[in-house]
Amino acid sequence: MTELTDTDRDLLRVLRAHPRATVTDIARDLDAARGTVYARLERLERLGVITGWGPDVDPRAAGFGVLGFVNLEIDQDAHADVMAHLRAITEVLQIHTVTGIGDLMCIVIAIDNDHMHDVLQRITATRAVRRSQTQLALHSESVRTATDVVANQN
Repeated sequence: MTELTDTDRDLLRVLRAHPRATVTDIARDLDAARGTVYARLERLERLGVITGWGPDVDPRAAGFGVLGFVNLEIDQDAHADVMAHLRAITEVLQIHTVTGIGDLMCIVIAIDNDHMHDVLQRITATRAVRRSQTQLALHSESVRTATDVVANQN
């Protein structure tokens, strides 16, 4: 785990509030030298704290109106194969190895219920998936991101 300084968290807060800010803008907001800000950004990227600079996309606004949580029970010796199988399915956004009932929890998006059915058929197309259970989100609300939590950690 990476130890973040107060300056790192301040930098993340500025980026969260103004994601398109230039290094000069950030330096001015933090009352820091541009070189310091640039070096901090490079360090946070190198450590894997900052993982990307792409746009955040709202799936619903982009035409993907169905969100599902798919719990999978898999053959215990097939974890790597199932993970590779799931990674190849574009609509699978996240794959989590979990405790409790099931082995994997996937977050999946689809255009509509027919598309979700197709995605679920592709997910379970491997013999290593013993059982699946899907829950569809009726309403979603984003409260915060990991950036918000890390930036405001005390």
